[in-house]
Amino acid sequence: MDIFAVCALGVVGMLLAVMIKKTRPEMAIAISLITGICVIFYITDGLTEIFSGFYEIVQRSGINEEYFRVAVKVCIIAYITQFASELCKDAGEGAIAVKVELAGKVSIVVMSMPVISGFLQAMGGLLTGV
Repeated sequence: MDIFAVCALGVVGMLLAVMIKKTRPEMAIAISLITGICVIFYITDGLTEIFSGFYEIVQRSGINEEYFRVAVKVCIIAYITQFASELCKDAGEGAIAVKVELAGKVSIVVMSMPVISGFLQAMGGLLTGV
């Protein structure tokens, strides 16, 4: 992943969106969306490498792999939610952005329920064993 290429893509997309925003605001939003998607596709190899590295660490450490899967899903939900929310804000739809963020937070809690449940069971076992 070449950070200079990603930054250049972002700056070019931003400049195009700013230049077009006054005459065609809907096109500026589309340019922002396309630029953001291109950046995400550009970094997928790096993200795959990161998750593979963490997965190896988890396997060697003996940590429950389900917890790692939940953590990865939570990270993905957070990034997608932030991307969608920022796009809504760029379009001037702050109220929708807040609802998207709320949906992301609820999804994260729902996704985390098995981990939270396991943690609470472990804590309950410790407390009853005392």
